[in-house]
Amino acid sequence: MLDKLKNQYLQNFTLGSQKKNAKSSAYKFEWIEDLKSLQEIQRFRAAQFSAQYGIEFAEGLDQDLYDFGCEHAVLRDKWSNEIVAYTRLKLFQGRELARSYSQQEFKIADQFSTLSNVVEIGRTCVHPRYRSGKALSVLWLNLMPKILWEMRAKHIIGCVSIRLQGNEARAFYTHQHIKKLPEACRSETQAQQAYEPTYPQFSFQQDERIPKLFDVYLKMGAQLSQQAYHDEAFNCLDYFVYLDGSKLAKDFILQKKIITKS
Repeated sequence: MLDKLKNQYLQNFTLGSQKKNAKSSAYKFEWIEDLKSLQEIQRFRAAQFSAQYGIEFAEGLDQDLYDFGCEHAVLRDKWSNEIVAYTRLKLFQGRELARSYSQQEFKIADQFSTLSNVVEIGRTCVHPRYRSGKALSVLWLNLMPKILWEMRAKHIIGCVSIRLQGNEARAFYTHQHIKKLPEACRSETQAQQAYEPTYPQFSFQQDERIPKLFDVYLKMGAQLSQQAYHDEAFNCLDYFVYLDGSKLAKDFILQKKIITKS
């Protein structure tokens, strides 16, 4: 089934590539394979997270132990060569999930211990000039061949975040939106310590919109945890994300058409 879908994907992707508009062709995708480029990524992440969450990083680098066991993907501006979007991937077998990043915040080790080929996605960030959703969609389209056919992912997990400090109203309404999602979009995965955002003192209409990354995941058929985890280091709320790999593979051609229009 996956091989058949792979061939169909390659045919559609080739045809789609010939019809790319000027905006999507302004990007180039690559996998990072050397320490110099890894340090460039860590500097990019630090810059995005510092601006978004108001935190400082030693030597201007966001680095952790997970970096050295992950596959790192970047999307660059074709003309300036600057990084505009980034994420990292790590393949686990169920029994190994106790060592995953997600386990620090959510109780997944026992819940998924019998599963195989679980791909964790993390540290996703996008430069503020490219947060319309297009760059993120292009990044995801380029990740799919590795996730589905090289890693042969059966399950895809990760965390998605929303800033809390100075963003209390949007965090509150995003949390309420997630709690009202249809059952098919909900994950019952529990946070290590659940956090409930309080009703804001004031808000604006735009605060009732969920962040773009949340919206992209939901369009892909993701399930989001009903519980939030308060990441104190980043002062943000994290939600667990789960995607069924087999469903994602079956729906991929359709999803490709959807997210390229977002």
